[in-house]
Amino acid sequence: MEKQHDSHHHGRHHHGAHGDADRHGARQPERFDPARAALLDDPSRFGYLPPDEIFAMLAAPAGSRVVDFGTGIGTYAIELARSRPDLEVIALDEQQEMLDLLRAKPEAQKLSNLSAVHTDEITKLNGTADRVLALNVLHEVGDEALRAMAALLKPTGTVLVVDWNAGADRPAGPPRDHVYTASEARERMERIGLRIEGERMFKYHYALLARRA
Repeated sequence: MEKQHDSHHHGRHHHGAHGDADRHGARQPERFDPARAALLDDPSRFGYLPPDEIFAMLAAPAGSRVVDFGTGIGTYAIELARSRPDLEVIALDEQQEMLDLLRAKPEAQKLSNLSAVHTDEITKLNGTADRVLALNVLHEVGDEALRAMAALLKPTGTVLVVDWNAGADRPAGPPRDHVYTASEARERMERIGLRIEGERMFKYHYALLARRA
């Protein structure tokens, strides 16, 4: 989930529960190439999506479980686990190459409250997440994967979906026709059974807070 993308390359990963077999509803045509994973740690990303502001909107209760859905190489999952040692942070992705890169990071190895989990194990997490973070994921995954994301939530849990805004002029990110406007994202989330409870606009992204309807 949390993917960087330069405007001159259209390769993407499709992360979620179901790989390329289920693309219904996804706007991004291809999955991300793990060979380009270094882009995901570009420090400029924190400039236009400050982790503290994302985590404040996520509002994870003390001692709770947070799933970073489509974590990629864990850039934000690591920062969340580091800044909130009281949380259990599960970094979830469908690409084993990404998870291997995450686990190899020295900063990840120091965090006892962070675990990297493949989506093959996703059903074991159903109904256990107090919070789910889905960063730069919505435009990539099919509807089945989105339903799997929603199924992670406890009845009282919420999901924070943050993604590139098709309505924003930006020098970074996927082509405009590969992503959604905030209103399109809201409609898609509502169609798969989520109720939007909060919205915020960042420089190049929108953020939508939702719970199961």
